[in-house]
Amino acid sequence: MQTSILSAGIPAFDGDLDRFGIFALIVRQSGLGAGEGATPAAISINSLATSLSRPFETMRRHVNALIADGLCMRTSAGVIAAPGYLERPAIARTLQVTHDSFVRIVEDLIAFDQPMPMQRRIAYDPSVSVRAGADMMLAVADGNMVLHHQWMNLALFSTVLCAAMRDVTYDPILARLYATATNVVPDFLCRPVRPSVVARTLHLPYSTAQRRIAQIVAGGTVTKARGGLLPAQAWMNAPDVVAVSTSSFHNIRRILGVAAAAGFPFDNPASAYLVGRPPRAQFD
Repeated sequence: MQTSILSAGIPAFDGDLDRFGIFALIVRQSGLGAGEGATPAAISINSLATSLSRPFETMRRHVNALIADGLCMRTSAGVIAAPGYLERPAIARTLQVTHDSFVRIVEDLIAFDQPMPMQRRIAYDPSVSVRAGADMMLAVADGNMVLHHQWMNLALFSTVLCAAMRDVTYDPILARLYATATNVVPDFLCRPVRPSVVARTLHLPYSTAQRRIAQIVAGGTVTKARGGLLPAQAWMNAPDVVAVSTSSFHNIRRILGVAAAAGFPFDNPASAYLVGRPPRAQFD
């Protein structure tokens, strides 16, 4: 899910992942889907910096750029998303992809016999899935910051992981077999991905991706193998990394529960698609 959302969101902000993440949190805080006439909730720059583990000055610079671009505005209480941001096609598409990517992950979890929360029988509003998708992305980013330190490092790692493990992830038998850290995925089931493909998938300049990939390889989260990149499984199965993954799983369960209470149709998730099931990222 994260790879699909990032692939849509990063180009909407001219390749600036941090600015996309900051805008996503501001939009989420402003009360996405709160209803016509609702007063947007503002968030301070200091709260943004704390929530996203960024220096205050870095956050202030990004917020000023978002305001200059007309996507955000200041109020006496802090920063809010500017009215009319959905009129921008790239932003509207990012929210649509976020929505449909959340629906897709629910479909996939159900297909793999994961228990779903009891839904509340009320009318479904698509903002429920946009909020849930944004919350998952932000919660995973926040939880993994202790391991990856920068969001770009996490984005690159998760894209390598998505590409390398795709034959396992979408196979019901293999996915269950290698669902825990005790069962290491053998190399022959992993598919190395080239740095150029990672850059293309995330719509990043190749020079930027290459430089940052060299950093995560040096950091030990990713290894070079067979002409491409693979996640370092020894690192993935370290106790602190497993603990973060477990915490992320519980956060996802919590977000699913919130979506159920807001009326997401868990009994028929496909009925919620706005455009349709998003295609999987292509790494070949």
